[in-house]
Amino acid sequence: MMTQLAVRTSADAASVRRRWAALTALALPTLLVAIDISVMGAALPSIARDLRPSAAELLWITDSYNFLVAGSMLAMGAVGDRIGRRRMILICAALFALASAVGAFAATPLLVILARAVMGVAGSAIMPASMSLIGVLFTDEKARVQAMGAYMTVFLGGMAVAPFVGGLLLASFWWGSVFLIGVPVMAVTIAVVPRLLPETRSERAPRIDLVSTGQSLAAVLGIVYALKTWVSDGAGTSVWLALAAGLLLAALFVRRQRRLDNPLLDLGLIRAPRVAKVLAALFLTALVMGGSSLFFNLYLQDVQGLTPLGAAWWTLPQIACMIAASNLGPWLNRRLPQRVVVVAMLLVMTLGFVLYAVLPVTWAGRPLAAAGAALAAFGIGAVFPLLMDRVISAAPPERAGAGAALAQVSNELGIAVGLTVLGSLGTVVYRARLGLPGSTSAGSVVDGVRDATARGDLHLLGDVRAAFTDACNVVGLAGVAVLVLVLVLVRRGPDG
Repeated sequence: MMTQLAVRTSADAASVRRRWAALTALALPTLLVAIDISVMGAALPSIARDLRPSAAELLWITDSYNFLVAGSMLAMGAVGDRIGRRRMILICAALFALASAVGAFAATPLLVILARAVMGVAGSAIMPASMSLIGVLFTDEKARVQAMGAYMTVFLGGMAVAPFVGGLLLASFWWGSVFLIGVPVMAVTIAVVPRLLPETRSERAPRIDLVSTGQSLAAVLGIVYALKTWVSDGAGTSVWLALAAGLLLAALFVRRQRRLDNPLLDLGLIRAPRVAKVLAALFLTALVMGGSSLFFNLYLQDVQGLTPLGAAWWTLPQIACMIAASNLGPWLNRRLPQRVVVVAMLLVMTLGFVLYAVLPVTWAGRPLAAAGAALAAFGIGAVFPLLMDRVISAAPPERAGAGAALAQVSNELGIAVGLTVLGSLGTVVYRARLGLPGSTSAGSVVDGVRDATARGDLHLLGDVRAAFTDACNVVGLAGVAVLVLVLVLVRRGPDG
């Protein structure tokens, strides 16, 4: 009897170890997907100096990845349901590694953009497949919640550590090294996933709706192209045509979802007031975080004159706060009403953007920028899992999966839109403040610093840095305004 009990206990312990080893295998590619969402911020000045992209190309290099992650996630989740989630992870890990290698040695801005786009599509499939497999591996509710918390900590930590990883790599290697890190990570994933993860697929998965997928992607990209081109070249005919096409395709997409029995986007769930408010809050908080990340690194490198590694050291408080907060949020949620925790953390985020709004050109901007980023990271790190939980718990049980997917898509799309909207806003402010229309320096702060340095013109260099600092201040004020709106959203109504 005792021998049988000992054998059973040993088998249970081995099973637990195997499940957590499998979770580690799932977290590995997810960590890389998260890093690639924001690592471009550290490499962007180097890419700009080497490849000399236009202002519009610079924005596409930054957020083509994010838009493809957001735009493809629902469709890639459906593909994974049909062909098997483990198989989907393996296929997309190989695609991600191949695109990473291409991007590392790209000689033109267009090739970098295309490589990032392919990486985005591959990354969009890895996350929903991984979250589905966590539910299979951890059937006990408490263990599943703990595993999901660990998984999200890895994801958020990856986003926070990305600038530091980029800085370390750029201190010793060329900008392509930030791409090459994807190759060994995905190679390890391909080697260990078949050994540790079971294959699962849906027996009644709906057919993949290629029309809806194409409509949603084309609508988003058309609208974004119009905005980017307007910022770069003015509102010409191509801008209005792209905008009209994007809006038309968006309307057709919504119309199609209303008619389908198995829509790509569950509009019924979005129409629920409680869910809609939280999805909007997820989108808006991700928008300000995604957009501000671009300015944070450019400010440290091009205004403060730091090297990529020097700038990376100022991201350490942000990394520590992100990791600490992703565990503190659920702990506070067990002891305080959820609304209190959410509001408090949003106020912490808002304070971080207040600091962005008062950044100076002087050296004092370094600790202020680091403190602002740390406060913003702390707030989002604590509030993100709670907002995710609100969507999932508010959805009917039969739509819990759809709620989780919508929450994740809202977050990813918010990051991508933030890079475009706040990036475009900052570009407009920078050019207006600099007051040199048509000049090389007006292209971007990277162009301005390069031009002033080549001329040895200290006066122009000071004007460029002052103009970009003003742009950072305006982006900080925009972040404060957006977060005030989020506070109104989460406080109104009986559900908070």
